[in-house]
Amino acid sequence: MKKISIYLVVVLFTAVSFSSYGQKGPKIDFSQWRLVIPEGAVTSFKGQKLLDYSENLDIQKYMYNDPTDKSLVFFFTPALKPVGKPIMKTELKEQNAFGGDAGWTFRNGAKLKATLKMGDLSRKNNEYPRIIFLQIGGRLKEEQVNLIGAKDKNAPAILKVYWDNGYIKLRSKRPVNPKISGNDLLKDENWIDDDGFTFKNSVGFDKFTIQITISEGKMEVNVDGEKKVYSGINYENWGVFDNYFTIGCNPQTDDTAVRAAVKYYSVELSH
Repeated sequence: MKKISIYLVVVLFTAVSFSSYGQKGPKIDFSQWRLVIPEGAVTSFKGQKLLDYSENLDIQKYMYNDPTDKSLVFFFTPALKPVGKPIMKTELKEQNAFGGDAGWTFRNGAKLKATLKMGDLSRKNNEYPRIIFLQIGGRLKEEQVNLIGAKDKNAPAILKVYWDNGYIKLRSKRPVNPKISGNDLLKDENWIDDDGFTFKNSVGFDKFTIQITISEGKMEVNVDGEKKVYSGINYENWGVFDNYFTIGCNPQTDDTAVRAAVKYYSVELSH
């Protein structure tokens, strides 16, 4: 009788484990992304390892399916951090069809549409941390790196999208001086944050849909029908850079006890 009981426990445990790690999440084309998690300087997963994320215990600490609402959860807390100074984010970073760095320009055009909501967030002094959940990063081409003697290919992020106490806020970039031109536009220090923009309607902890549409000299952000359009010389000048999308959970706080989760229900990406 004891042997049978042990056998049943093993079977039940296996079934629960399979159910937990085999749950299906939202339909996302993971061939377009690689995952970066906050362990070490950079720890990333792509290809088959990312496709098997629901069975990978290393990934499950930071990105997992929630079977209760079929969302993909991006999670971050310093409690998971190893010794050292890991990155303060869990995110999917866009890659190209060959698994290398993505690099589209405003002239190429791009579109990202996602439905998501804020998940569990800790509070300090009764305030929630700001969370970057979507960005458009910039990247220099190899010849541009050599041209200006840059240390790496990193360029400013032309767009950062924040959840801030229930509101969606945007930060873009502009040249520090409108007279800057030519190769000087390639230098990181010559681009600074704009004054920012906040959508008037609060999303709170409810689902919302955001769509970003890129075309030559223009960037449009739509949140549940409310639009913000960026255009003009700054975005014509931005055409010199390559770009890529990131989505995930990136807390903007020094709070050593922060806990944050962002829940994605769908992500559509096209160029």
